Amino acid sequence: MTPSATALIDQATAATNHSLASLHHTAQRFNGTTGAATPGAIGKQMVTRLHNGLHSARIGFCPHLTATAPQPALWTPWASGLIRCAPCMTQAVRRTQGTAEDHKCDHCRRRTVTMHFVGLQLPAVVLSLPGRALALPPVQIDYSLCSTCKQLDQPGMARG
Repeated sequence: MTPSATALIDQATAATNHSLASLHHTAQRFNGTTGAATPGAIGKQMVTRLHNGLHSARIGFCPHLTATAPQPALWTPWASGLIRCAPCMTQAVRRTQGTAEDHKCDHCRRRTVTMHFVGLQLPAVVLSLPGRALALPPVQIDYSLCSTCKQLDQPGMARG
């Protein structure tokens, strides 16, 4: 393995750890729990949606994310055209605060008062190619569900 690939792996690992810490912090803020778990049916649909969007080039990366300097990245279905760095995601969230979008389930799109935050973490991936190493950033998939969809996604977890 080349020194540049080793350095990129170190950066990708640090970015993944930082992203996981952010996910834990968000879960605490919303009185949620974290831990290794298999995504529910809706979570799997979200991962598939992200994968298909990347594969078809319908989803891109904000200009602050590069293949040579991995950093935590975020994707959400209500602003699905980009995988964003944290500052760009913060701006996107601010644009929706207080709007109707702020109270819509990201799965069924129904308006609801009670929302359940769900976050999934995809680790960074480093490719060591001849003469070059590239990285995909760790991606945190964030979405909110109504109580009905939360129950469908993770039976026994929805409350309120």
